[in-house]
Amino acid sequence: MQPALMCLLVVVLLLMPTVVFLARRHRQQMLRDELSPISRQHIDLFQGGQLNETAVEATKSRFRDLLERGEIDAVEKSLRPGMLYVVQVRALAELGTEDAGRILERQLQRRLTDDQIEQAWYWIDLAGGLRSLNRPQSLPHLLRCAETAGEIPLGHFFAAETICFLGFNGYLRQTHTALGRSALRVLQRALEGLRFGVPAMVVAEARLGELVETLWDGHSEQVDPLAVRVYSEALRFLRRSPHLGATLAGEAAEQEAFDWQVSRLAALEPVLEEYLHDAPAELCTMLEKSSTTSQKDVLLALADLKAEAGERVLPLLAKPRYPHVELVLEVLTWSKHPRIGPLLREWALSRVPMVRRAQKRPRAHPPRRPSVSSDVPYRAILRTLRGHPSAQTEALLLLASRDWDPTYRAAAVSSLGWWEPIQRADVLMKLQDARRDPNPEVRQAARAALARLGERQALTWFRQTLTSEDPQRVYDTIQGIAAEGLTLLWPDLDRLGDAEDSDVAHHAREALERMGEELERGWK
Repeated sequence: MQPALMCLLVVVLLLMPTVVFLARRHRQQMLRDELSPISRQHIDLFQGGQLNETAVEATKSRFRDLLERGEIDAVEKSLRPGMLYVVQVRALAELGTEDAGRILERQLQRRLTDDQIEQAWYWIDLAGGLRSLNRPQSLPHLLRCAETAGEIPLGHFFAAETICFLGFNGYLRQTHTALGRSALRVLQRALEGLRFGVPAMVVAEARLGELVETLWDGHSEQVDPLAVRVYSEALRFLRRSPHLGATLAGEAAEQEAFDWQVSRLAALEPVLEEYLHDAPAELCTMLEKSSTTSQKDVLLALADLKAEAGERVLPLLAKPRYPHVELVLEVLTWSKHPRIGPLLREWALSRVPMVRRAQKRPRAHPPRRPSVSSDVPYRAILRTLRGHPSAQTEALLLLASRDWDPTYRAAAVSSLGWWEPIQRADVLMKLQDARRDPNPEVRQAARAALARLGERQALTWFRQTLTSEDPQRVYDTIQGIAAEGLTLLWPDLDRLGDAEDSDVAHHAREALERMGEELERGWK
């Protein structure tokens, strides 16, 4: 593999749990979470496996002959998804001609497969190939592609490869342009990726501190929601920089370059904190004046900050077929506005036949098609209600936890235990029952809820799983503890933060940082 591509992506496999976690989020494309042959091929490569050099040389020779004869179309037609795609990309990158570069650029616009994870691997191959060609003129193509690639699995790695291109800095001076807006989204995604397996070496390769400096130096008086998201992630990175930097131990040059970029960000920390402190009020004002399309970025920024925005956000729920309704509900999770709980309960009860659904026999697996109309974000409502404790909310969640569809049963169960139960006996009885549910996600949600409430058996289950000999179970449990807010297990994670296994220690430290942030800005 080319050094530039290897430097970025080797961590995907060193931090294999991240890849598997992303794969599991898209399990409908896989059979029992089994990775596809393309994913397994890349995993093997990034664990130190080698491409067949004979195949690369043969492909390079064939492409060279075709390009010398001007048969560019023939080269492009031969680029097909499959196990040979990475060989063909490498062959073109090693040829290094202008035609080869343009062919790779055009490949970014192709949808090679419906499997999102495989498509992510293909895009990452292309981004790495283009960067190894040192083609800054490819950046506009990558930035346009990023609008699609940003949300796909492994999109953090695509973004990280993109910000390492020479010339990326220039787009942060043009944030009023379409490509400048794309650059901001890519930078935010790459910074976020440092919490999800993107390697610390990217900080130095991309000169991350200097990128944020450039953005700050050009900021205007008006708050920019995309800049808010970048600055928020930059501060998260600063809190994690000590244990991220530790992954570079033994590499003096890389450690020095990393520390220099961290120092650039640390110098900006006071002004960034002040900017973010004042941002929620301006974002709320901006929300009323923005178009529906622009409101998405504002809502994402408010969600990142976990800002109190209930008064300004609530009216959006009244808009018919509002496209960002789930984002609105995420923002409302953190609001203390008294109208939110009653409104969401009324919405669910009036649009979902909850009693009738609770009378049916619970299924072990969700149906192929959603059992609730897409007009009603029922699952998101159930999740948001965890932030609005009351006797009525608790009763609604208990009813929803008997739903025949495990999709909504799990959502309801996972929203229990975030506050001291009002009807404790009823809640504990329901959670004990859910612990024996035919659906594994419901069972896990019940364990987590019981652990939040301090039930000894549930806490023991998590502690024993943390000591499993199966690394994947350990990683999954660490992630679950952080996601479910199991603060009673903080000492156990703290001990794992000093584990001899560097991957386990890294995941544990990240979980502790995440839980600390939730405690600081969330459930108050």
